[in-house]
Amino acid sequence: MHKKTAILLALSAINALAADTAYSLDALSVTAYRDEENVFSQPHSIDVKKSAEVNLDQVISQRDLLNSISGVRVEQTNDGSGHMTSVRMPLNTNPYYLFLQDGIPVQSSGFFNHNGLAFTSYGLADSVEVLKGAGTALYGSDAVAATINVMSAAEPSKVPTSTVRIDGGSDGYGAVSVDNSATIDPKNAYRVGVKYNHNDSWREHNSLDRIELNGRYDYVINNDNVVKILLSGAKTNGEQADDFADYEKIENGSTASSDDPAYYAALVKTDIRRKYDMARLSAEWTNYAFRGVEISLTPYVRYNRNQYVATWEKNLPSNDSRQATMGLLEKTTFDQAWGRVIVGFDTEYTKADQMNNQDFTVTTTGFGAATYTQGALYDYRVDYFAIAPFIHSDYKINNEITLSAGARLDYNQYEYNNNLSVGADGSNTYYRPADRSDSFSHLSPKLSLSYQPREDLNLYARYANGFRIPQATQLYSQKVNTQVTTLNPETSNTYELGLKKRYGKHFVELSYYYMTIDDTITSYTVPYRYNANGGTTLHQGLEASTSLTLNDQLEAKIAYSYSTHKYENDPKYKSNEMASAPRSTANTRLFYSPIAGLSLMGEWQYIGSYWMDNENTKKYNGYSIGNLKADYKIKENVSIFGKINNITDKRYATRATYEYGSNNYTPGDPRQFFAGLQYTW
Repeated sequence: MHKKTAILLALSAINALAADTAYSLDALSVTAYRDEENVFSQPHSIDVKKSAEVNLDQVISQRDLLNSISGVRVEQTNDGSGHMTSVRMPLNTNPYYLFLQDGIPVQSSGFFNHNGLAFTSYGLADSVEVLKGAGTALYGSDAVAATINVMSAAEPSKVPTSTVRIDGGSDGYGAVSVDNSATIDPKNAYRVGVKYNHNDSWREHNSLDRIELNGRYDYVINNDNVVKILLSGAKTNGEQADDFADYEKIENGSTASSDDPAYYAALVKTDIRRKYDMARLSAEWTNYAFRGVEISLTPYVRYNRNQYVATWEKNLPSNDSRQATMGLLEKTTFDQAWGRVIVGFDTEYTKADQMNNQDFTVTTTGFGAATYTQGALYDYRVDYFAIAPFIHSDYKINNEITLSAGARLDYNQYEYNNNLSVGADGSNTYYRPADRSDSFSHLSPKLSLSYQPREDLNLYARYANGFRIPQATQLYSQKVNTQVTTLNPETSNTYELGLKKRYGKHFVELSYYYMTIDDTITSYTVPYRYNANGGTTLHQGLEASTSLTLNDQLEAKIAYSYSTHKYENDPKYKSNEMASAPRSTANTRLFYSPIAGLSLMGEWQYIGSYWMDNENTKKYNGYSIGNLKADYKIKENVSIFGKINNITDKRYATRATYEYGSNNYTPGDPRQFFAGLQYTW
């Protein structure tokens, strides 16, 4: 079927979500090349989690959406909707991941936020895709370790359809979502969804309110032109708790917000919470007027705002960062008998405002003691411009072997303007540089070879060069004694070997990767915290995924990864292992459908031991927890669902670090119960 015909017919297709299984051998992914392609035939490690499994997971947080994927670890932070991500990297806050929603970047590369999935409608996600390793030529800075694409805009339904979903559970959790969709006529169709959830939390000062909105409008101009308009928005307001320094607080199940008296003293003087706001509008126009040629043009506008109190700083400064963006994605595909060529470019212009304030006067004690006077610490604007042309080509050497090659040239520029006096603040801690401009450019080559001798086997080898630019905050939110610091972009080289094999209804995927990152921008903490280009870091590992159909009622999924992450010739850390990097992680799921309409799933999540510091002086043992989830379709249009998280009520830390002679433990959630009802008409 011609691609144009398939897309036009999609407007009149019924969205058969109920027919999904936990894993599809022929899952389609749009992430690698912004076009639907069979995962099995691609020379990449790509995981697609489809709507049936997403629905069974009953997503409350980002980890619910992603932690069942091999080599993927997401841990929530102390404000509920914040998170850290680990894919082929230690768990950290650095910009090694490109976050997308429905193919649109959710943030600018120069203003990476490790909580980037909060800028997606993850609570309304229909499916999610993860492209592991450096991205294809269609992606630039940040696409170093993974590209994560949250798919929230499902195709409109053929007939008018409305769905209401209500659920609640432990610790004051409650949520309601509404979805409405219809095909108005052969040319027009739409879908709109909204979700609100509230969580009191099991900890003090840790409540969360969040609302999400998703909209999609499809318009067929004529047989050669199709337009898809997407609208997304979210507003999050969450109180911030603190880490514990004493692990006994974890073991005893303490519900306190902190064990640091300074935290409670600050609560009287400042509003310790985090707020995320995001809005995004895009319009994808696709043209098929010329045979063998597809032209896609996607302009978009985006607004992000992030407000929080830095509880990890002794003086508890507040942050307010805002970015308003105009962007354009262009892609042209030329299909040929011997393969295809994709050419295009991405460009983006962002106006960003950064304000850090001392909300109250305070005198700190201990190392680096100082008096911080109420007032502005940073106040600056950055105009950011990025443009990147790219080319990708697939050449079919024969019916079994395909050679793919690509390249991307990125240019990124900052124009920084300081609104305060140049130099140190009154505490002699924060340093404000003078106005300046910085620019970076990088050429990223890509090469892969795929060998598919049979329909049930694909062997591939891949090389991908990537990079990530220094962040605006790393360049301009400086500290005294580091104000002369200049940073170079990091560059990465990833080598990967992979195997994908079907055995009847069973499926196995193996991938081995070896990645080096040069000029690593490393955070040093002694004698004070600062960033500098270090040496090289080495990242290598084996990822394994399997889907086993045991019988008509039982299906199993196993996702496992073994990896090592080390410094090499670093000025301070020598060849130490990197902190927050467990060697082994695993997720095992058993799906059981004893009767029609009933789906049960037992899940085991395992995180191995890891170093708490880059000096390799203290280790955390990791954790493992079990979950149980169920969904039962009572009638064709009525479903009930529920889940139990952490069945054994395990006391554990989702994250453990050691800095400045102090432990920091983020407590994991205790046993929790959730249940709900869904009605469709």
